[in-house]
Amino acid sequence: MPRHPWRDCPPRPTVQQLDPFLEGVPYTLRVTLLTGFARHVREGHAGRGHTVRSGSVQDALCAVGKTFELDLRPNPTYQTGAYGTYWAPIRDMIRCYQRDDPKSSPQLAVPVALTEYLLDSHWTHTPSCPQAQATADLTNIAFYYLLRVGEYTKPRNTKTNTTPIRLKDITFRNAHGQLIPPTAPLATLLTATEATIRTPNQKNGVKGQCIHQECTGTTHSPVKSLARRVHHVLTNRGTLDHSVYHYRHPLHTTWCCITSQHINQTLKAAGAAIGLYELGYTSSDVSSHSLRAGGAMAMHLNGIDTNTIQKLGRWKSTTFLMYIHEQISAFATGVSLKMSNSIPFRHIAGPTVVATA
Repeated sequence: MPRHPWRDCPPRPTVQQLDPFLEGVPYTLRVTLLTGFARHVREGHAGRGHTVRSGSVQDALCAVGKTFELDLRPNPTYQTGAYGTYWAPIRDMIRCYQRDDPKSSPQLAVPVALTEYLLDSHWTHTPSCPQAQATADLTNIAFYYLLRVGEYTKPRNTKTNTTPIRLKDITFRNAHGQLIPPTAPLATLLTATEATIRTPNQKNGVKGQCIHQECTGTTHSPVKSLARRVHHVLTNRGTLDHSVYHYRHPLHTTWCCITSQHINQTLKAAGAAIGLYELGYTSSDVSSHSLRAGGAMAMHLNGIDTNTIQKLGRWKSTTFLMYIHEQISAFATGVSLKMSNSIPFRHIAGPTVVATA
């Protein structure tokens, strides 16, 4: 009986028998392992059990490659001699994942009426509740100061670069430009006409950037919200090292913290209360990121130039323009009327027509 060629081949090594740095592993087996790992991540087996987007798969592959590079070994995810170019099977898999990904749904900007509603309902029309009042003030601060959620809530991941804002990072001044100490009585803090926040550390690694806002002269002023946060913490035996997300309940002996989950739940409920979902929004469109987007939107709609928005939002590029959503009807006001004005024009790159006598 003739022997088949495959019977003379050595047995294929198992994963346990492979060299951890894939040295001596054939190209085909190496790519098979990497695509299998990518599929494993895609199906959610490396996370919370649900399918992830192609970007998460690429992040996982990047982490593998960087691990090799830190050990001064070639990146196995890239073609030999072509750094930055995936092997063809991995590249095609990523492209397929990108095509199959659901449509991206960025969080929509919310109007200032939402933060005003929270301040009115939690400070005026409801009994005293430190958690509700802290949440209302923090949403108002985040809207006007264009804060990222990790800058004013307790971080879920301790490995993040972002350091939440502390009381010692906040400065108050009166109408004469004089500093108001944070330990001053609340009545004095509420007379501040301006307040500055110096961010300790941001997710992009930039430290000590200043964000400045002036008092609006109303009960919805972000300066007043900052004053109430500082006063609450310090009068409950807190220190300047405490963060703005700390609050103390009268029945609790320990400090409580406002988290991003509190902000998200509060915003979704407030959106329903002010009729936001009747204007084309859904509950999935509103989250903590909607405050940062809403602040940028409010500035743009009121004629503030893009350079100022970029400066206050601490964006290094014009990526903030993604928050200026095209579906807002205010952008289309008067556009169709201008388009109906007929202006003659011609195609200057077309053939030249010589006039005949």
